[in-house]
Amino acid sequence: MISVLLLVSLTVLVEADTPTPTANPAARLDERGLLELGRKVLAVREAIDNPTAPGSMDAITDLGRDQRYYVMVRGWLAYQLVGDQSILETAEGQTRKRILNRIHFLKKGIRAIDLE
Repeated sequence: MISVLLLVSLTVLVEADTPTPTANPAARLDERGLLELGRKVLAVREAIDNPTAPGSMDAITDLGRDQRYYVMVRGWLAYQLVGDQSILETAEGQTRKRILNRIHFLKKGIRAIDLE
């Protein structure tokens, strides 16, 4: 749920800041920055969904260690962690193992960006 809200917010920001065709070259640089931020946010979402994938922790630290986005990423990971801990209380079997793995990954990600 949090990641959906974050993506919707990012989409609104990108659409609001999209320059017109007559925009100057500096505005195009802004657009490139927004697209790069969008890619990084999607990489973080993918990392949270699939924490065992290669490069998952790198996606978290890449965006989370950027001081402009630290609070956003830290909050995202913290809320996901709280949600997963709540799910863990009722989970069984394979779901429980998957949630435990994600909880471990989230804690490790929070530590990684906090230590920088």
